[in-house]
Amino acid sequence: MSSAQATHVAVPAAHLVAKPPQLSWEVAGSLHMVGATAYAAARAVAPQPGETVAVSAAAGGVGSFLVQTLTGRGVRVLGIASSDNAEWLEKHGVIPVPYGDGLRERLEQAAGAGGIDAFIDLYGPEYLDLALGIRPDRIQTTVAMQRAAEIGARTDGRHNATAHEILVDLVASGAVEIPIAATYPLDRVADAFAELEQRHTRGKIVLVVP
Repeated sequence: MSSAQATHVAVPAAHLVAKPPQLSWEVAGSLHMVGATAYAAARAVAPQPGETVAVSAAAGGVGSFLVQTLTGRGVRVLGIASSDNAEWLEKHGVIPVPYGDGLRERLEQAAGAGGIDAFIDLYGPEYLDLALGIRPDRIQTTVAMQRAAEIGARTDGRHNATAHEILVDLVASGAVEIPIAATYPLDRVADAFAELEQRHTRGKIVLVVP
């Protein structure tokens, strides 16, 4: 939910899902935003088993969830991320592609002769430019809205309660892992955002409310 940096939040009961006992509060509290965003992004480009999908910020909060759901469907995933995250990505069935100079060439090499079928951007407009040549309806971004409008890419962020129940089941069953990069008490929210703004975290940064 939005406006969640508080000790109490009013929310319609229909928007709530019971926390499975096997999930920690940190993981359960992270699930809605990352899971719903990942679910909507994947649905927007409709990846099929055997297709190749490139994902930027693949080890971030949304990206780490998204790539696991894609590989779980039999999709071949190219994960753009820091080289520090290569081992984690490989462990989850993702082909790591380090960002930096020469990224386009590394993506093309990793994609192979079949090329890239869809591109999901979770970082910024510079990555959307790497997707040129892919059909616009198979390019999705959650952040670069202006650039998306210019090239006709998708910006779908819609989700529903049924999707949330599916996401809860995925995590509760162990099919998807939500890495917790760090936790902060509520009175250190500024420190949490300072770490978030570095844009190098793997998984989620969580505020712990007493």
